[in-house]
Amino acid sequence: MYPHSFLWHYLWIAPHALQFVIAIIMVRRRKFREYPVFFAYTVFQIVEGGTLFILDHVAAVSPDQYWLVHKVGQVFDAVLRFAIIFEIFSGVFGNYPGLKQLTRILFQGATVFLVFAAIVVAARAPDDGTLAILSRVHLLNLSVDVMQSGLLLLLVGFASYFGLSWRSSAYGFAIGLGIFACVDLATETVRIWSRPAAYFDFVTMATYHCCVVIWLVYLLAPQRVPRTAKELPENNLDQWNAELQRLLLQ
Repeated sequence: MYPHSFLWHYLWIAPHALQFVIAIIMVRRRKFREYPVFFAYTVFQIVEGGTLFILDHVAAVSPDQYWLVHKVGQVFDAVLRFAIIFEIFSGVFGNYPGLKQLTRILFQGATVFLVFAAIVVAARAPDDGTLAILSRVHLLNLSVDVMQSGLLLLLVGFASYFGLSWRSSAYGFAIGLGIFACVDLATETVRIWSRPAAYFDFVTMATYHCCVVIWLVYLLAPQRVPRTAKELPENNLDQWNAELQRLLLQ
């Protein structure tokens, strides 16, 4: 459809090729059972990226048809990324029922807040001249980016305070998604309220490539076995979990 440079093709193909490797590793190591949503997201990215690449190079496909498929894919992408947030929290606090239940409550509250925030932003955002639903796809991505940026900050705080190991795959997924969300948040904001520029696509694609590399490294790295401390610190996670269970069951 459009002529692209070698760098453009590389940034388009390479991340999805690496995600194919990630999918194979998750199947061979049974990680897809532990993180089914992230595995579904990985497979979806491979299929979506391949489909869009073919459509982009087929002369019979019009630009409107291409962007329709692209924006519909972005909707599913945003929904899956949003679901990964809850899956990561569940994975990190899977051994602590009290914290896991508190996370579920906070996640539900954050979802309600996100819906209202998206409505407010959508009402104030300028129209881009496309279909009413499709013109708000960038706003949906913007809302999910806000959530994932907050996820990264929360996990960094929890890991530092409770002394949790950063070698967990869940933290690798969160770091990659968090970095991509922060960069995508900035580019999507500029897209919505100003004239979009072509170099934003290169920034987003390069960032996503780096994030996929992070996921691959975390999957290949050996997982650290948790050590039992002789003296419990003041911020002991088991004590927090027990107190939360007592409060939530009252």
